[in-house]
Amino acid sequence: MPKISIYPADKVGDVPEGMSILDASEKLGIEIRHDCGGFATCSTCRILVVGGVENLSEVDLDEENMLEEAELPAPFRLSCQAIINGDVELQIPEPEMQWSKGALRELDALPVLSRAIIRVIVEARARVTGESVILPDTAIPAVAKAKEEVEALSGDKAALSAFIKQICELPGRE
Repeated sequence: MPKISIYPADKVGDVPEGMSILDASEKLGIEIRHDCGGFATCSTCRILVVGGVENLSEVDLDEENMLEEAELPAPFRLSCQAIINGDVELQIPEPEMQWSKGALRELDALPVLSRAIIRVIVEARARVTGESVILPDTAIPAVAKAKEEVEALSGDKAALSAFIKQICELPGRE
């Protein structure tokens, strides 16, 4: 049976092969919001794959369309559509932080395909320092650094997933 690990809940368990991430998380007692009922018509069940991306089903057309519409590049997946075929490690994204208008302009200037990942990275680092709002003076260098890091790893999904896992496990996080 494949092992699934879900952060930040720190839940680990064995699940049957062929089960969706959404069903597996519910089996482990973790609720993932899924407004459309698991039919790939919303993106509320998004999850970051931080390990074992190769042990999930391929992205089908419905999921691909929804991920594109929500501007969520790999290693994001919809938990209702991703089928587990081996061990996986997953990160449930934390609620988004507030960004000032000036800081949001910096984020919005990024290429669509990297914007969501860079936002996760910047927000994770901000939480470590106790920031609750992203302001322009911190956003400009933080976004630039995260963009550079993501671009360096963009050709390797497994390396990008590992990097995001490392960021999400920064000391001092709740």
